[in-house]
Amino acid sequence: MSKQRKLFIQKLFQHLNGTDYLLLKFIENDLSEISEISDLDILFKEKKQNKIEDFAKCESSVVKIASHQQSFMKQLFLHFADGGFLQVDCLYQLIRKDLVYLSKDDLFAQSKTRNGINTYSYFCLFEHLVLFHQLNFSGVPEKYIKYFESLPQINVRQIFENFNKKYQTTILNLSEVAAFQNEIRKQTLNKINQLPENNFLPKQINKLKYILDSVFNIKRRRGFLVSFSGVDGAGKSTILEATRRLLSEKYRKKTVVIRHRPSIIPILSSYVYGKAQAEKRAATRLPRQGNNSSKFKSFLRFAYYYMDYIFGRSYIFFKYQIRNYIVLYDRYYFDFIVDGKRTNIEMDEDVPKWLYRFVQKPKLNFFLYAPVDVILQRKKELEPEAIRSLTQGYQSVFNEFGKTYPQEYHSIKNIEKEETLNFISQKLIKAF
Repeated sequence: MSKQRKLFIQKLFQHLNGTDYLLLKFIENDLSEISEISDLDILFKEKKQNKIEDFAKCESSVVKIASHQQSFMKQLFLHFADGGFLQVDCLYQLIRKDLVYLSKDDLFAQSKTRNGINTYSYFCLFEHLVLFHQLNFSGVPEKYIKYFESLPQINVRQIFENFNKKYQTTILNLSEVAAFQNEIRKQTLNKINQLPENNFLPKQINKLKYILDSVFNIKRRRGFLVSFSGVDGAGKSTILEATRRLLSEKYRKKTVVIRHRPSIIPILSSYVYGKAQAEKRAATRLPRQGNNSSKFKSFLRFAYYYMDYIFGRSYIFFKYQIRNYIVLYDRYYFDFIVDGKRTNIEMDEDVPKWLYRFVQKPKLNFFLYAPVDVILQRKKELEPEAIRSLTQGYQSVFNEFGKTYPQEYHSIKNIEKEETLNFISQKLIKAF
């Protein structure tokens, strides 16, 4: 729990006192109750895109500020010295693509103050949540459903009555908005399209802004690759999953986990056993059990998988990176250099090492290792000498590549999970 984040939020709203703003989706009784993984959505009556950023720059607890400007909002990503993180969305319009779904003037007309914080009425909160999520083909999240369930029933009934009257819907209970309902979406769209902000000329202007925002996002907001390597039992899978959760839950990043390679071409055994059976055999078989000793066959196997890395990079780029995903590789090309036997390949490491220069290089690369006795306590799949040899091999390759290429290559002694995650987190923050 970041104390610096909590203190910053308190001081921020003291700084905003006297400013025309609304804290959106505010269901807590007090600012101190805002969840560690929640961001702040603040709607401003006038454009104040630099007010919060200028304030954050003066706070010593904020060690890094990243921002992303769009036509209708500015996003701030604040990192604190104690490891805390806060995303602040400074909104000027409530808009999805080119469609304004709520009038800013109407929201400010129904504003209210709760414990010194400017927010909006129960009805506006309900209206905002239903419209936003239905337009995005989803239901209102569970935490908000529980919040409305905690209100007096007379208030909830009044909310339903007002909403149904305004949008010509027939909502009678919260379960109806907890999931996407195409009929609700159609009915609300009819009313939304009647807003003055969605008349022909304003809509064309908003459409142009949306196109420009999209082009800007493609150019500036691209994801990157992160690889995790390690001998079996080094804790790689545990750390990778913890990193995925850290990225998605704390830093609100889109992530995808890919095993070993892009996989635009199937594993070789699928030509014999079929794709499903081949993947099942690969998942259940112990590593390094192949009996291939032919240099020629090994070269052909390697060449086949190498093509996946060469041609698959475009697939990964257009499917994930261009959409701002962080791609986490569970093992990567380094296995072909250090542990070719894992994929039934027997060849000199100099060939795959030299060819690495043409392979897409992850921005961050982590090799996790541990003492032999610790690894054998976790998994007894490799002989002690094999563990030592592979560990030395990976460390040597990471050390060499770290001096050769501009990307980062880190060997981490993975004994204490929190220490490992803290190191990885610091590297990720710098990479954002």
